[in-house]
Amino acid sequence: MNEHVVDNLDAYLDHSLPAGERMQVERHLETCESCRRELDNLRNLLKRAGELPKSLKPARDLWPGIESRLDDRKTEHGTPTSALPHTGLGRWMRHAAAAAAVVTIALGTWWLLQPREGWNLAVVEGTPMLGSEEISGESRIAVGDVLETGANGRARIQVGIIGHVEVEPNTSIRLVEATISNHRLALDRGTIAATIFAPPRLFFVETPSALAVDLGCVYTLTVDEAGSGILAVTSGWVALEHDGRESIVPAGAKCKTRLGFGPGTPYQEDASEELVEALARFDFDIGGVEALQTALAECRNMDSITLWHLYLKTPGAQRALVYDRLAALVPPPQGVTRDGMLTGDPDMIKRWRKYLNLGMDSWWRNM
Repeated sequence: MNEHVVDNLDAYLDHSLPAGERMQVERHLETCESCRRELDNLRNLLKRAGELPKSLKPARDLWPGIESRLDDRKTEHGTPTSALPHTGLGRWMRHAAAAAAVVTIALGTWWLLQPREGWNLAVVEGTPMLGSEEISGESRIAVGDVLETGANGRARIQVGIIGHVEVEPNTSIRLVEATISNHRLALDRGTIAATIFAPPRLFFVETPSALAVDLGCVYTLTVDEAGSGILAVTSGWVALEHDGRESIVPAGAKCKTRLGFGPGTPYQEDASEELVEALARFDFDIGGVEALQTALAECRNMDSITLWHLYLKTPGAQRALVYDRLAALVPPPQGVTRDGMLTGDPDMIKRWRKYLNLGMDSWWRNM
């Protein structure tokens, strides 16, 4: 992905780029799948914004809810990012802000007047089963319906007006709820790819081992026959939650889940096999200090998201090991001390998290 090209996609779409730069963008798009995907996402957002009704009046005063959501989404500025891997956060925040403004208002005016039967469903390939019936072409999935794609089936579920979900072969998925504040699916097994343009915490996917909470993003989620899973985030952030346990996963990172345990520790998609295996032992197999030490030794400065989660979930001497490794790779900002961090000083935790640019405060509410 070319950052200069991505930063100019908005101008490219509204034809405000000079001819020379426009030609350079077009040449790059011919060979770069990642940038073409970014362009498609922007086109889809603009298309949906253009399809919104122009004359509907809301049935109630929506501003208090909109105002509270905008307050929750205030961007944190002045945070250095040189020690972090590129996650596309800045670009995502710009695009998500535009999407959030469109979707928040649209959900108040459009959705209130729509039927609640469910969501649009389109068969992409094969003959998936919706309940006990084979389907083809376009259909509707209602609350309570189960979609089974089978070995050769693929389908697309339109998530209201906030995005869509691609359903891969050998997948079983159910529509749980379809309301203005709760767009919810249950993935029992298989793989989905979700693309969501909405304020945080409007789209949810239940799995046997964790709940995936969308924070405005693009991601893939797979659940195996045993109920365990793996999340891979392409854009934005996703929270994985289970029984009080939570992991916040940014773009460019993955996170495993295990039935009976919930989410593990996130790691960068290019993390070493040794790090991934050590985290699995530590999170799910009672690997203890030995697994933790292996994980810490494998961490790079760009693995701060992994180290931060380990800091939050470890006590006593283990937390000291994590702090020392993180501080060695990414020295803490002024005013953050070792003693304060090891005793859990909330102000120091918040200050260092902002310094590491690990998302908004509201995303870490349970940690």
